[in-house]
Amino acid sequence: MRVGRNPAKAGIPAYSPRRLGVALLVYIPDQQGYFVNSLEIFKIQVESLYRVTPQAFDLLVFDNGSCPPVVQALQELHAAGRIDWLVLSRHNMGKAGAWNWIFSSMPNELICYADSDVLFRPGWLEASLQILQAFPQAGMVSAQPNFFDVLDGQGKAHQALQGDDRFQFGEIHPQTAVVDEYCFGIGADQELSQRFHSQSLPYLRQVQSGLQAILGASHMQFIIPRLVARQVAPLPASKGLLRAETISLDRKVDELGYLHLSALENYVFHMGNTFTERLLNELRQAGLDSPASATAGKIAAPQRKSLAQRSLSALARRPRFYRWLERLYHLLFRVLYSGS
Repeated sequence: MRVGRNPAKAGIPAYSPRRLGVALLVYIPDQQGYFVNSLEIFKIQVESLYRVTPQAFDLLVFDNGSCPPVVQALQELHAAGRIDWLVLSRHNMGKAGAWNWIFSSMPNELICYADSDVLFRPGWLEASLQILQAFPQAGMVSAQPNFFDVLDGQGKAHQALQGDDRFQFGEIHPQTAVVDEYCFGIGADQELSQRFHSQSLPYLRQVQSGLQAILGASHMQFIIPRLVARQVAPLPASKGLLRAETISLDRKVDELGYLHLSALENYVFHMGNTFTERLLNELRQAGLDSPASATAGKIAAPQRKSLAQRSLSALARRPRFYRWLERLYHLLFRVLYSGS
């Protein structure tokens, strides 16, 4: 039976969410191989977010089935007050599945989503808010230029502004440094890099303010108004990371008549999963600490390969064998981390 009266009934106020909520998605199933640096990179991300964001925000971290040591580290950050809301899933819900939770539950007026390897730079929020203010039709806004048209030319929302004298359409060639950094972040080969350097990007300009924004937004990092987030969920979520499912977000946003937009400059930096010299320079410029093993060059330092490794590396340079190894790699990953 219940004894006494719940003190909360005496009028204790509930928490009032801040205007901005940031959601970070973490998936680190182990701390070897591909994921060996992932936890340290995530911690750097959190520190960068707090350091450069000019207004208070609520931080939600959705853990998508990480290993016990990573879960413990997240719980420590939560206990220290660095994480406001920590969602722990025993299973990998997939990226779209995590979005469903985030979009349906976060109470903030503006929801910023980011992958767990995104470094936030000064001005990221200010640039995003300027675009949201200049273009009330914006449904997703990224703090770096978008180079991919994920809707393959089928987007229609922007067509409603054609002929509207408050806006102008055009094309722009991003600065070389902006393209270089984007190519570095995604690990683009020489052919793909040349394509990005030669292509122009469509932009939308608000005539009154002169503010320009690239048409398109990135899944790596974006702000979505809560009003839009509530309308797009639920998204199909049957795989850990499937392009058809993540693109369903873009399709729904477009079908609702909202724009995908992004900044002309890189206000976020894609760290990836390796402490390269470029990343270490970025951290030094930002005044952020990096792991001692990274600054000593131990993480990226090549180790002497065995005869078997050297033989496989030589074979991997052959396209047909490379494709076979890649299929085997993905098969083994599914076997190890599918949860079945």
